[in-house]
Amino acid sequence: MLAHDHDSDATSRKFMKRYILGRLVYGMYDRFKRARKYEEWWTEVHYDLWELDKVLTKEELNKYATAVEYEHKNKYFGVFRRNNVFPLAEFPDWVVAIRGTHLLSSTDLKNDLAIVLETLKSSKLIKILKVVVRRLGKDYKYCNVNVTGHSLGAAAGLLVCRRLALKGCLVEGHFFNPPFVALESLARTCAHAVKHALMRVFPADGEKLYERLKNAAWGASSTAFQAVVEPDGKKKAFAEFTTLAEVNWSPYLYVNKHDLICKTFLSHFTGAMHGSIDEDRKMWYSTVTEFSKWFLGKTESFHLLPSAHLVVIETFEERPYRAHKLWNWMVDPQLPYEFKQAKLIPSPHT
Repeated sequence: MLAHDHDSDATSRKFMKRYILGRLVYGMYDRFKRARKYEEWWTEVHYDLWELDKVLTKEELNKYATAVEYEHKNKYFGVFRRNNVFPLAEFPDWVVAIRGTHLLSSTDLKNDLAIVLETLKSSKLIKILKVVVRRLGKDYKYCNVNVTGHSLGAAAGLLVCRRLALKGCLVEGHFFNPPFVALESLARTCAHAVKHALMRVFPADGEKLYERLKNAAWGASSTAFQAVVEPDGKKKAFAEFTTLAEVNWSPYLYVNKHDLICKTFLSHFTGAMHGSIDEDRKMWYSTVTEFSKWFLGKTESFHLLPSAHLVVIETFEERPYRAHKLWNWMVDPQLPYEFKQAKLIPSPHT
């Protein structure tokens, strides 16, 4: 077989895995909407849906009864086991697939807000999801489990897999259009918008005006920030970031360049850190959320990662929200994409 044939086969298998994972997530959307024949999303690619009472122990079902009931009501995710009739090793034995937001669900919208405020960790979704993934890993080995999700589901999956990776339990994650819209990133986006607006209105002095405004705002906020910042917050974030680099956990992030919700991941992984790690805090520490801790309780960043496998597409849409749709990743097997193994800091094992 020629070298390009090997490449063609590898590309085909990658598309097929992406397609299968996407179908499982679509199945969760349609199950929540009670669409007709929603089971076909997974039965046609040879996966079976397992109910939680077949996955969790009786003790876990009792201990997390409230979270289990929450999942039964909202139907966020499904646990899937591969049929024996589908023996290809590239495809995982177990998949946890998590749907994204349904705009008519107030619970979903509350969880979306929690993503921005970095309080998603406190949701019942995260509680039950972590228990399920951990149980699958213990019973069937973590290497045989994949977690996938879209949008809100990608955020939840990233948070859970990140927590497990910090404990040395590495789960392969495939996350479609994962949101990067925390307060820190929104603040930077607003700052860039202000800068460009000033430069358009005042071509000669716009940049100087922006710098003056930025310095004034920073001077006014820095004193207040120092008063509320959690002393150990930065140390904890730094330790977690370096631990993730040491265990070499790299989730697959499927990002559309035109998707306003997830494209910040591309700039996050633009280049490796220069100098010592702690010199570039924005890569591993979300400072703005220190303010919200005083009003909302403990926060947790899921989007600040030292490494990732980036799969990038560029589908131009007249309506920007369409770039966020899961369907973009499934409609065309020949869809051109860029693949990059991005690392902000080198792993000790490489």
